[in-house]
Amino acid sequence: MDIQNQPDWVSIASLAVSFGAVFFSWLTSNKANNIQNGMIELELRQTIENSRSKIGDISMIMAPLKSKSNARTISDEEKETLKIYDKNLDSSIESMLNTYDDACAKYLDKKIDKIRFKKTFHVEIRNLIENTDLKKYFDPVNSRYKPILKVYNEWENHEQ
Repeated sequence: MDIQNQPDWVSIASLAVSFGAVFFSWLTSNKANNIQNGMIELELRQTIENSRSKIGDISMIMAPLKSKSNARTISDEEKETLKIYDKNLDSSIESMLNTYDDACAKYLDKKIDKIRFKKTFHVEIRNLIENTDLKKYFDPVNSRYKPILKVYNEWENHEQ
């Protein structure tokens, strides 16, 4: 073996090892990103579910007072209590919408897997926007929830 050719083999071997290291680093990075995306999605889902649960709890507590209110047999004290529950319910709804808004902003910024996000949240986002009880939150001009509206329009407005 010629000594002059040895540096060429050493260079080629070093280059091969470097490419291998870059490839394995890329694989590891992709796995880490997938795990991180999964954790973000799980956290979003848990926060949304907690908000929904709180809304459900408040609604159940309010139901008897709402019935009395509709029947006009509610006392002044119960009216005040109902007002407090209404504010609490509104706050809980806004908290849930803030979570959806944050999720949609991450989707728009490509910080989470867009395909999986759409599969997971497509129907939920449509239901939010099209829910008549939530219309006041989604006025196209004044809404604070622009990312939700953008995602909805991207998915539902086929004329774009």
